[in-house]
Amino acid sequence: MNEWFLIIVYVTLKPELLGGERIETGYTPIDISLSLTQFLLSEFVPGAGFVLGLVDIIWGIFGPSQWDAFLVQIEQLINQRIEEFARNQAISRLEGLSNLYQIYAESFREWEADPTNPALREEMRIQFNDMNSALTTAIPLLAVQNYQVPLLSVYVQAANLHLSVLRDVSVFGQRWGFDAATINSRYNDLTRLIGNYTDYAVRWYNTGLERVSGPDSRDWVRYNQFRRELTLTVLDIVALFPNYDSRRYPIRTVSQLTREIYTNPVLENFDGSFRGSAQGIERSIRSPHLMDILNSITIYTDAHRGYYYWSGHQIMASPVGFSGPEFTFPLYGTMGNAAPQQRIVAQLGQGVYRTLSSTFYRRPFNIGINNQQLSVLDGTEFAYGTSSNLPSAVYRKSGTLDSLDEIPPQNNNVPPRQGFSHRLSHVSMRRSGSSSSVSIIRAPKFSWIHRSAEFNNIIASDSITQIPAVKGNKLFNVSVISGPGFTGGDLVSLNSSGNNIQNRGYIEVPIHFPSTSTRYRVRVRYASVTPIHLNVNWGNSSIFSNTVPATATSLGGSTIKSFWLFSKCLCFYIFIRSYSRCSKFLWDCRSDNRQIWIYSSYCNT
Repeated sequence: MNEWFLIIVYVTLKPELLGGERIETGYTPIDISLSLTQFLLSEFVPGAGFVLGLVDIIWGIFGPSQWDAFLVQIEQLINQRIEEFARNQAISRLEGLSNLYQIYAESFREWEADPTNPALREEMRIQFNDMNSALTTAIPLLAVQNYQVPLLSVYVQAANLHLSVLRDVSVFGQRWGFDAATINSRYNDLTRLIGNYTDYAVRWYNTGLERVSGPDSRDWVRYNQFRRELTLTVLDIVALFPNYDSRRYPIRTVSQLTREIYTNPVLENFDGSFRGSAQGIERSIRSPHLMDILNSITIYTDAHRGYYYWSGHQIMASPVGFSGPEFTFPLYGTMGNAAPQQRIVAQLGQGVYRTLSSTFYRRPFNIGINNQQLSVLDGTEFAYGTSSNLPSAVYRKSGTLDSLDEIPPQNNNVPPRQGFSHRLSHVSMRRSGSSSSVSIIRAPKFSWIHRSAEFNNIIASDSITQIPAVKGNKLFNVSVISGPGFTGGDLVSLNSSGNNIQNRGYIEVPIHFPSTSTRYRVRVRYASVTPIHLNVNWGNSSIFSNTVPATATSLGGSTIKSFWLFSKCLCFYIFIRSYSRCSKFLWDCRSDNRQIWIYSSYCNT
């Protein structure tokens, strides 16, 4: 019987157009959620700036129509209409929270400008109590029986607001005049609700995903859209909930989302009506893997009765931090030779942020080898994320099928080449048929990773820096497994075979230290069903070697409550002669014939 472990490692610093630009104001649920995620990733610091930021993004600009759009988005995905009473109740509660929070934010701004004013301190105590009470009452009403899935994205918005308010009192409560017992009680509420809200969101996301799954290709279209859109509107936000813990993350925290999302296979009027099973389409997506850096795509061209199309391609990539040799993936599709192969360089600017594809569909008119149905791609433009006008790369020609329609920018106040939210991370292919088949399908499938997942692992000198384990390399006796939904990416499973060090799984993570002489501390966030022995090394030096306790009796369907934080009261120094030098952390673990799951982060405080 297998048992699993999830370990999360931290290192803590001890202070001593494309033919014309697409610019539009985005107020769809996806636009708003991407803007919120960007804000949480970049501005996660307690204070009036954070409070007013939430007002500017959501709580000060939303009316009933915007809240209704969140409900409609999921209703359409799962084909379930919320009854009028439940709909009106949810929207009225959200409207009430919005009005209250605007008053709270203005009071916060006034208090921060004059923090010793007794009247303003009292006003903040009143406003906090009112806001906390309203949220405590409203959020259960956004979990109406039978409507948990269609209400999920607004539930997460309200949960995020509640956690932010509880963090405020944990950080500023003493200055507002609350006693220590009240502050500690509200902090306990904060840590409890981080777990409750996270587990609720993941549970109902999985329920909804299961509801839209089905056996054929048309079902897969809806399945993939639900997965993509609710990753953006639910899971990405939930993945950042732990950062609200003000005692574990007292300063700015840099997080990264390494999960991938997928635009639909590139076909003419793609609706899933082509032949094929949902399982077959899903198999053409990469299995869980370490993050890598897309360097280039070599595209091959075939032709049928004068119609030229993308027949196959090969990907070249590098490990994170460019810390190893470039590697080539196996051929996707077929190696056509109707035209010279074309190499698209992906590593320009900030990578490819947009594709504009030209699709071609030809219906058969007669019977015979020369009259097949043809569903192919005959050109794509690849646009680079950049602050300058870096020319696009074009395979044969540009088209009108725009990836930004499915994955929009995170900032609509600047050109998309600057405000993009994701970059191209991989290209696979949905392929069926050969030159003698009735139907030929060659449909490239684009995978996208959030722009917060940086090419390097850089430990900032003024922030807590979290680095997922999938940004490591040089694995031994290790596998990558799907994440549980609340980690922002996949997990690394370190396999172990007793005490034999030669059989113990390990992973090496390349790290860049910008400081020439800095003191660091290690923290480990992990989950385990048995005690495990954890080793963390830097180069040939051991940082710590400790046995840490079990955290759960089972990790099947693991929840955020399965994770504990192990803090080793041991600091170490890093001396680096060159800023460009890449140092490496290595950790392994030992337990009797067990597996170890790792989601690793390095923190500076």
